[in-house]
Amino acid sequence: MGISTQGVTGGLIVPSAYVLPEGDVALTRGNYAEPQLGAFSQRRNYSLGIGLLPNVELFGRFADFQNPLPGSTINGPRDLSANIKLKLPSFWRGQPHVALGLNDISGGASFFKSKYAVVSDEIGPVRWSAGYALGSHIVGNSANGYAFNGAFGGVEWSLGQSGVSLLAEYDGQQKHAGIRYSSPELAFLGHARLVATLQRSSGATNNAGLPASRTSAALSLVMPLEANARRPASFKPDLALAPMEVGPGTAPGMIPTSEDRQESLLRALVSAGFERVRVGVWGNSLLVEYENHRYEQTEADAIGLVLGLAAENAPSGVRRISAVTFKSGLRQYETSVDVSVYRAFLRDGDASQARTSLATDRFPDYPEAEVHWLSPQPTRRTPVRVEIKPDINYTVGTEVGAFDYSLAANVQGILPLWRGAELYTSYIRRVSNSDNYEPGFAFSGSRQRNGLKVAAVQQSFWLGSQVFANVGVGRYNYDAYGVQGEASLFVPGGDDVIRLRAGAYQRQPGQTNAQRLQASGSYRWAYSPSTWLEAGLQQYSDGTRGPSFVLTRWFGDVGAHLFFRKGGNRQFAGLEISIPLTPRKGMEPGFIQFTGTPQFQRGIRTRITGGSTATNNVEPNAVRDMQLDYNAELRQLNAGRTSQRYFISQLHRMREAFYLYGRDLLPR
Repeated sequence: MGISTQGVTGGLIVPSAYVLPEGDVALTRGNYAEPQLGAFSQRRNYSLGIGLLPNVELFGRFADFQNPLPGSTINGPRDLSANIKLKLPSFWRGQPHVALGLNDISGGASFFKSKYAVVSDEIGPVRWSAGYALGSHIVGNSANGYAFNGAFGGVEWSLGQSGVSLLAEYDGQQKHAGIRYSSPELAFLGHARLVATLQRSSGATNNAGLPASRTSAALSLVMPLEANARRPASFKPDLALAPMEVGPGTAPGMIPTSEDRQESLLRALVSAGFERVRVGVWGNSLLVEYENHRYEQTEADAIGLVLGLAAENAPSGVRRISAVTFKSGLRQYETSVDVSVYRAFLRDGDASQARTSLATDRFPDYPEAEVHWLSPQPTRRTPVRVEIKPDINYTVGTEVGAFDYSLAANVQGILPLWRGAELYTSYIRRVSNSDNYEPGFAFSGSRQRNGLKVAAVQQSFWLGSQVFANVGVGRYNYDAYGVQGEASLFVPGGDDVIRLRAGAYQRQPGQTNAQRLQASGSYRWAYSPSTWLEAGLQQYSDGTRGPSFVLTRWFGDVGAHLFFRKGGNRQFAGLEISIPLTPRKGMEPGFIQFTGTPQFQRGIRTRITGGSTATNNVEPNAVRDMQLDYNAELRQLNAGRTSQRYFISQLHRMREAFYLYGRDLLPR
């Protein structure tokens, strides 16, 4: 499957009725330019697409066609556009695939606006597509002709298993021929594929009616995020465990006591990198309290390690094992499973019984005095944690630059204080920026500033078992004293969450009262562990108020967030991607522990305008989602992924984590 120059799945130019598989991400760079826009010496054509939902793909396209002149900033089309395609269901066997699409959905300057219907099918090695598009005049000017318009069609002939195919098509206005190569999956690129395309147009004319046929090329990277997330289900360990008939950790002539097994478990957990570990027996349950800052991409890895080591070291008579997750010395949630069921799952990978047995409880309440602890005191903790992540402000596709940025390193220090409390600091060090972020230039107001940005004491606490809250007091945004707080109210009987966030700061020169007070309230409907829909109301940092909506899809540890926000009379929509910028297994705890960020979130947005002639002014700080400096949901609640359904969905990853990082801590 290839990516067309329009920013959709398809052939060279025309779309097909196929869509990106759910969870696939496609990034393309090419130099094709629609000839009806004119001739340009510099042609840059980028697209980013994602299979956001089954049978739905969403693409963003950035086209930058210029004839650079000294002293000029823009002298040709520079456009951000969004495309969406929906594949319709099949009603009978053998029915051709059918899809509907919209290109350049909204914006001030719409160069590529069109809507189309397309039918596709395969006959042996040949895939064909045919359809009809209704394109608008480019930016409302009939002299420039139409965007993608009229009857179109194309064929693609695959040459066996070589990955090479030949393409020929008509896009409604001109003809094209080309060759495409699709590589096999490349394990070193996360099982991604590279797709290279070379094409030549024929019979093309520009807006002046002159011949404009040209050769162009494109390269795509297609990453299967969802397939990678499902890969642990087929994981095969290099070193298997002993059959269950042989007692774990035993040797001929020796029968370890309950204390021996608990001692072995404690040593293994500390060697694995866990902190504040306590091991004890309560009735017929084995409890393991731990705090994890080494396996930061998801807490499922840590829980998989704890449950696996506990199952293999469980004393005789223990029927159930429990991993009690602590953060900042505060008990957060408990994940428990039947010991024999989990031991069988570790060996054969069949998760059917483990899914039924696994249970998760928030803020577990058990009588500590009744637990027979191996040692009443937990093991050591790391005194200082340092998290380093990039911090970048940027603009894309403006009148003054194709891409402008201000990049800094955000060095965050975390010092544990008392139970639930931490001293949090954030120091910003500017690394680089484009000319337009220099003082006196277009975006100087958003240039990264060096210095201590935050120094605050953050206190987390539970109100019962349904409300988790965090409050911070200190110095924020370099110069202002203030208070930040957030609360997660877990709806009884399900996984939905009511989220409240607020911040109040010392008033700075030029600020209004509305600007120094920020607040957000939202309801998150957790349709599934991987799909959330969140709707709420916000008072944004620019002082405006309005609704916000976010659709979140998780593909493993990568999140895609499609959003709409309205503040006053301004409204924006866009897509953000959050990815972990830290190793799956990080630095071993010590006096100081360095790590990356569990989730780094950035994206692109565009202003939704009221008509084709409306302007799309650059307003970098307008109607921005409220961001707390200390994100307690991310740091303490696994980015909101703590439900029983989530950990059940991660069982295969938990098993994989045990074999990768814990198997060598047991006897061979």
